[in-house]
Amino acid sequence: MAARMRSSGTRSTGTQATGQPQRPGGEASAEAAALPDVFDFEQHLFFWFTQVISRRDRQLAAALRPYGVRVPAWRVLGALYGRRGLSMTAVADIVAVDPTTLSRTVAQLVRGGLVSRLSDVGDKRITRLALTPAGTKLTARILPVVFRLNEAATAGLPEPMVALMRWAMREMRSNLEAGLAAPRRSSRARTAA
Repeated sequence: MAARMRSSGTRSTGTQATGQPQRPGGEASAEAAALPDVFDFEQHLFFWFTQVISRRDRQLAAALRPYGVRVPAWRVLGALYGRRGLSMTAVADIVAVDPTTLSRTVAQLVRGGLVSRLSDVGDKRITRLALTPAGTKLTARILPVVFRLNEAATAGLPEPMVALMRWAMREMRSNLEAGLAAPRRSSRARTAA
């Protein structure tokens, strides 16, 4: 049946042979008609984010192997380095993982003697985290490895461009945090106002 559907050029999702979605009346929607025939992922900004992160994470995983640390654990160690008493929520936000995944990673780091859990004086429901002396020492040994990898990734890029990329990423994060429901004025409109 699937072979027949492919050979006829029609999909079971109600598309014409052109691949355009159809309305119940058989007409292609105006929105679908405006879509390109092929999704050009190389023009899609987030494609490049995932390409860079995926390659960096693979290289980082290999570089961390001699230290017995995996990439998610490294992110927690890095977040806590020089910052004592961050809450689990703050660490989850910094390392961009869900609380369940973070809890498992933190439990492994606690068992390994690299991180300690601290009680919050004002609110017993909040768990705070800190590196142990062993965690601080290990993180200090790993940091130069991470810095070298970061430098390799940005080789040939002028520092003003790297700074611009950091700024752009912060702006994009703010835009997403603000939500897409409330359309923001364009930058041209803001500068004209």
